[in-house]
Amino acid sequence: MKKGVKVLVVVVMALVGFSSNAQIFGVKAGIGLANISSPDEVDNNFFGRTLGVKLGGTIEFDITDDLYVGSGLTFAKKGASTAGDTFNTFYLEMPLSARYDIVALGSSGYFYALSGFNLGYMLSANRGGNKVNIGSDEVTDYFKPFDFGLNFGFGVILDERFEIGLITEFGLVNIYANNLSTLRNTTVLVSFGYKFGM
Repeated sequence: MKKGVKVLVVVVMALVGFSSNAQIFGVKAGIGLANISSPDEVDNNFFGRTLGVKLGGTIEFDITDDLYVGSGLTFAKKGASTAGDTFNTFYLEMPLSARYDIVALGSSGYFYALSGFNLGYMLSANRGGNKVNIGSDEVTDYFKPFDFGLNFGFGVILDERFEIGLITEFGLVNIYANNLSTLRNTTVLVSFGYKFGM
């Protein structure tokens, strides 16, 4: 728990640093499908898709007229379904992504592509409504607290404020506390956003 608090403090301090130079603030929400994948075929077949949700604030600043770097803080619900119940995992996430406006759409719209990284800290988890432990002990814990992955996607910005996109995220680290298997988060989300100050 102490490590988690330290990480959150570092994240907040980083966002304060970003915000001093930020030009664009916004809010973003996403809804789609979450899953847990594994390189082991038996483990991979054990999991199926479930509802994935994201909600948070964003900060962007421009590098050039077409290139932007963004971050923020996001609450995310991930997990996976099984034959009998569902794993629900809840994260506080800090993305770091680059967005490039590929082509203009009219006088105030853009088609963009983005790519970056996603750092997450698991706040809580349950299976079928029953709490499961989070930590690094292979005997008592089920999930590891930290997640790190890649994100990429594309979308459109309309009227320089309204945004809709399709985002895919792939976990790069094992979130399973037991070394007998490797489990990674995956999500596909349709995102909606609103930007202030463009």
